[in-house]
Amino acid sequence: MILAAIKTSRFPSRVYLKFSTGLFFPFFIDDIVKLSLITGEAIDDAKFNKIITASLSYLAWEYGLKQIALSPKTEKVLHQKISGYLKRVIFKYKYPENSADLKEISFNCIQKIKSQGLLNDNEYIAYFIKKHYKKSKREIIYLLQQEGINVDSLSPSLFGEESDLDKIKKLLAKKVSDPKNLANFEYKNKITAFLYRKGFSLSNIKTAIDELLYSR
Repeated sequence: MILAAIKTSRFPSRVYLKFSTGLFFPFFIDDIVKLSLITGEAIDDAKFNKIITASLSYLAWEYGLKQIALSPKTEKVLHQKISGYLKRVIFKYKYPENSADLKEISFNCIQKIKSQGLLNDNEYIAYFIKKHYKKSKREIIYLLQQEGINVDSLSPSLFGEESDLDKIKKLLAKKVSDPKNLANFEYKNKITAFLYRKGFSLSNIKTAIDELLYSR
């Protein structure tokens, strides 16, 4: 296999490597020097695998930074996104299968991002709670666990001053047009089930419904 050409790109830090087999890969321009790549040179299997790893590592790094810029991420979520992206890239550019360790590339990329202080769980938690402010505390904690966050040490102050009871009252104000309807057993159960599915406790639901029903 021959490295047929090194082509420039509209991205300042990127070039494209074109091979005699017709393959071409995005590549970080600084890695040209690191791997001593020269147009016209013969590329053996060992060097070709290094090229693929360098190419995918560069793309993973760029993608990871874009994801962090869009919104805070946890390590778990970022790993999932990078892994999915690399699979799409491999299909798009037709990288040879099993020519690179995708788990290792994703891991190294995330470690590099962490070393630069760009992955901060506290920032992510604050962002997540603000984004899901209408959800119950219990549901938020559950969702944070799914995102890979250790919720055991979460400070109650992170959830703000608004309680679950206040959130239920706001939902009831929107959902229930006439509080008298709550006197109907079936309707009351329907509203209770709706609120319970949102993660609110039955005790808080009962308190909020009773306050609305009997305060008028």
